[in-house]
Amino acid sequence: MKKKFQWDITYLQWGITAFGVVFCGLVVYFVFDRWTSASSFVEKVANAFSPVIYGLMFAYLLGKIKKFLEISFIFPAVNRVFKKASVVKKRNVARSISIVVTITITFFFVIGGALLVLPQLVTSLQLLVDTMPDNLAMISKWLIEHLDENTIFADTAIIVAENIIGRFVHWIDVALLSPAESIAASIIDGAVTLMRLATNIAVGFVISLYMMYNNERFAAQFKKIAYGLFDTDPANRIIRNFTRLDEKFGSFITARLIDAVVIGVLCYIFNIIARMPYPMLIAVIIGITNIIPFFGPYIGGVPSAALILLIDPIKSIVFGLFIVVIQMLDGNVIYPKIQGNSFGLSGVWIVSSLMVGGGLFGFVGILLSVPVVAFVYTVFKEMVANRLRERGLPVDTEDYLIYKTKDDSRYDSHLY
Repeated sequence: MKKKFQWDITYLQWGITAFGVVFCGLVVYFVFDRWTSASSFVEKVANAFSPVIYGLMFAYLLGKIKKFLEISFIFPAVNRVFKKASVVKKRNVARSISIVVTITITFFFVIGGALLVLPQLVTSLQLLVDTMPDNLAMISKWLIEHLDENTIFADTAIIVAENIIGRFVHWIDVALLSPAESIAASIIDGAVTLMRLATNIAVGFVISLYMMYNNERFAAQFKKIAYGLFDTDPANRIIRNFTRLDEKFGSFITARLIDAVVIGVLCYIFNIIARMPYPMLIAVIIGITNIIPFFGPYIGGVPSAALILLIDPIKSIVFGLFIVVIQMLDGNVIYPKIQGNSFGLSGVWIVSSLMVGGGLFGFVGILLSVPVVAFVYTVFKEMVANRLRERGLPVDTEDYLIYKTKDDSRYDSHLY
């Protein structure tokens, strides 16, 4: 007798899973097949949501300061002053005061830093512009003196110089001598872009205030959605992983910013003591580029050393040695003290993440690729460890080294 088909919810789950896999495969194929169109679409979406993105960024960065002030100082003070008020009222008052204090502190730090750095930065740039003709004349004199001794080098230098001069003349002809209408159109486009950016930042700032005030409610809504869509254990894993991602990003961004300020200040002090040219300009370059992991100090150090080379070759060598020393000091002492704990990534993973992130998403990719890869690596590592424990296999990587022998007490024959 033919067996009657019995419906099972498992078939529906398998069907949904198969459909999801096929759909994701088609999406990935479409993205890579039409990468230009896909990236243009993503850019348009990002521009449309730029106020929200700015709001999330401001809320995330300022929220750390607000949370510290609220928990450590402001809520205890409000609790002592308003003893008879309800907890909700105390929290609302402490939250409002914390946001105002955070915005005030940030404003004074930004304005104060700009007033302190910008005048010296302008002075360094003005000095660079004023001394550039003399420096170029000195280089030309050196080239002329050595070209007579090497005809091959002379021919190459003449070709390079003619190429540079030709490009410079073409730039003057196209960029500076273009019609007035094009210049006016460029000015108008620049003004419109600047106004749009200022509007997006202002709207994003307002959004960040709302997000900072209601951050617990947003977190509660996320947990509600997780528990509503998934079972308890998967929901707990999702919430735990997002908490871990927040910790990775928060600690990384905070540490990079503090480290950049510390390295910039140390570089400025060294420039003053060693009487380096353009001290503030070089310190700002080193500090800003130090935000980029691994490659940052060298990205800022090479052009800075080139600027010093135009003035004093000996000081340029001294500055290069200083960059090497400060990079070693930063990597082994300063940054570990600020970060507190390592991401657990090897140099290969860090370099790979920086190259891929920078190639796909530019500076933002370079800045955020390391914490993203660290988060994925941690989650994958934990998942593999759980599966190994379920199978009764060792978790330590040392137990899988191929040079282990039977004489080793940790040797397990069924692994080999």
